[in-house]
Amino acid sequence: MPNTSFEDRLSRLQERQEQSFRAASEKPAHRKATTRRERLTLALAHLERGGVTGAFAYAPVFRMLAAIGLGPRPLFYWSWIGLVIFGFALFTGIFGGVIYLSVQFGHVARPVQVMIEAGPDVLLVVNTVLALGFAAIHKFKAMQMGLPRWRDL
Repeated sequence: MPNTSFEDRLSRLQERQEQSFRAASEKPAHRKATTRRERLTLALAHLERGGVTGAFAYAPVFRMLAAIGLGPRPLFYWSWIGLVIFGFALFTGIFGGVIYLSVQFGHVARPVQVMIEAGPDVLLVVNTVLALGFAAIHKFKAMQMGLPRWRDL
């Protein structure tokens, strides 16, 4: 003797599946975004589907720039050279700021003292390696999520 409640549930599931299939087949073809704001919205939607949300998808500084009309691309859509330059500037600012503030306040901790003693040549190499790593991480993650190129949005 078949279980009627199971049969009812199964038929409802099949009906929902057919409805969603019909709705998906009726969607219009994807068109390219015409404005930068549309591209940004599509890019953030792709990042959300990839599991990257909030400040990781679009940093608060970028949100502020977007609010005044200068919306830069999310980092996952930047070019290799752009990511390397941005990473280099970021790490130079961090290391330079720490060294400057330590010297200004007169308390130079041992790690900062090592950075100062190493000299600018070593810091240049360290910043370059960190910037390359920064770019590689972002590009690898973008490939892993299967993000489209910015111009394809």
